[in-house]
Amino acid sequence: MRRLLFLTLLLASCGREVRQVPLPAQAYVWQRAWTPEVSAAVHASRFDALHVLAAEFSYKNDKPEITVITPDWRALGDSGRPISAVLRVHASVGKNGWNEVLIQEMRRLCTDTVSRFKARGVQVAELQLDYDCAESRLAEYARLLGALHSDVPLCITALPAWLRHDSAKNLLSLSPGYVLQVHSLHLPKNGGLTGLMDLNETRAAVERAEQIGVPFRVALPTYSCVVEFADDGRVREVHGEDMPAGLALSARNYAVLDSDAYALSALVADWRAHASPLMQAIIWYRLPVSGDRLNWSAGLLTKVTVGETLKRGWVAVILPNKEGHCEIVLQQKGEAPDDLPREVLVSWQGGEAEGCDGLRGYKVTKQAPGSLTLKLEQPPRFGRVQPEQQIVAGWLRLPEGPEVKIAALPIR
Repeated sequence: MRRLLFLTLLLASCGREVRQVPLPAQAYVWQRAWTPEVSAAVHASRFDALHVLAAEFSYKNDKPEITVITPDWRALGDSGRPISAVLRVHASVGKNGWNEVLIQEMRRLCTDTVSRFKARGVQVAELQLDYDCAESRLAEYARLLGALHSDVPLCITALPAWLRHDSAKNLLSLSPGYVLQVHSLHLPKNGGLTGLMDLNETRAAVERAEQIGVPFRVALPTYSCVVEFADDGRVREVHGEDMPAGLALSARNYAVLDSDAYALSALVADWRAHASPLMQAIIWYRLPVSGDRLNWSAGLLTKVTVGETLKRGWVAVILPNKEGHCEIVLQQKGEAPDDLPREVLVSWQGGEAEGCDGLRGYKVTKQAPGSLTLKLEQPPRFGRVQPEQQIVAGWLRLPEGPEVKIAALPIR
């Protein structure tokens, strides 16, 4: 019996440690204009905490500039959730160092923000600084934090690249639970798929955060963004919160960056079961709002926050049209936005098609008696397709009578 018990304990020790504490789900409310839809989303949210964009601090025309965001105070008060006021500090502010004038401005902004929320009946549980400090200035950022004073906990966001530096531990230890922001612009390389985060980089960053030993939360993306490029390949514009009316992307050089709900749901399931207790929560960026074309739906985010296994799949059908030929239609049957299939194989009984072509980015690459292959050119130009959406990928004209079979191959 003792040997059996020893063997059982030995096997248990070889496995991954099971997480003993819950992993709360929180959300950023990042809208600068509080429409009725934003207020309704806050009312309906069931997150453990809300992190609300309160002000932006930038540096323009050789002087500091502050933009104050006015939320729906009643919606925040009625939410019944702990509220964090977030101050977005642009990199332009500290690019030449934090002098006494800028430090005083930062102090004033912290004090005024807490007072403003309190005066409107909203208690601030935390003040959060979202500042993408240059890696070479982390020690200077630590001195800035030491000079700030607040009646509520003062926390910061941190970039994965910071964790490689010895100065990061001192900086992060000044924050009672920093936010590790793992999403950013991961631009396409060599025609590959695009995204807002790299899973391998994310896991490595979390491992480094655990080694540092300071409690942290992880910010994960729910949104999409469109990146426009200039002719020389440099980024010209990033649309991450809404698409400007009348923007014609077809004539521009661009890429669509998305959040992969399938991968993130699996990651969350793993973290909920095995993450270190140092990981205190997941903060989702951003709260789903009705009419937001560049964000997940509230229902999808609810499933991902609990690590639910999402069903995925494409169905391809041949549909005759009134012009006398057949359309190759791809139907998205998954539970979350998904990438277009890279290749679509069409087969039938009989000879070659009398005519065929690809549409919406697809091109006929192989054609033989009884079959043809469509390949998606320039995948980065196409965002993930919403569930139940249909895409016409091409057309063909066949002799009368053949049975057509079609298969959408998985993305590789």
